[in-house]
Amino acid sequence: MSELETIKELKEKVALSCRMIGNRGVTRGSFGHVSARIPGTDKILIKAKGPDEEALEFAAERDIILIDIQGNTLEAPQGLEAPQETDMHLAVFRVRPEVMSVIHSHPDWVVALTACEKPLLPIYAAYNPPGMRLLLEGIPVYPRSVTVVNEELGKDFMRYMGDKNVCLLRGHGMTTAGRSVEEATSVSLNAFELARLNYMAYSIGNPKPVPEEDMREYQRRWE
Repeated sequence: MSELETIKELKEKVALSCRMIGNRGVTRGSFGHVSARIPGTDKILIKAKGPDEEALEFAAERDIILIDIQGNTLEAPQGLEAPQETDMHLAVFRVRPEVMSVIHSHPDWVVALTACEKPLLPIYAAYNPPGMRLLLEGIPVYPRSVTVVNEELGKDFMRYMGDKNVCLLRGHGMTTAGRSVEEATSVSLNAFELARLNYMAYSIGNPKPVPEEDMREYQRRWE
């Protein structure tokens, strides 16, 4: 497959991921962005912002622009530009060469839970094992609520995210990573559901983690 064909295919995947997280309520309107690294290059495709931007649920190929690992815009239609928080995506790509896609979103549940310092708990297992697995692997929280708009803040953010595939941002949202657009999207959806159910459980009472033996059983199955 040529680079042009690869770019076209990745643009379609990034746009589809945007529509999925937009329509599922993981984020709303134009808040958030999906990116993908072009294999074997320092080029990144990312959902654009700007006067002509579309909400994520309506994203199409035109909304996905090309930048480099330094954040320079290489290709973009008039009226579209790289998001302010491009440096968050680039910080992940620079530190973790295995990551091929990064997603930043603003789930209501994450904003509310982190603002109230309510930790995500493994309150289910069979309901959605991948969600519990994310918790068992560790989900850090970035303690600041500013937009990550420069390299310095990007490095600061990565001090918390590290090698994890999910990092919550206090009173802000979450950032996920994956070895493909599909994986990063799946992680986002599972983390969103984990936060949603935790929020519901906290609103009812005092949620309790599933039994230790259940956690051990799933860890055994994942080995």
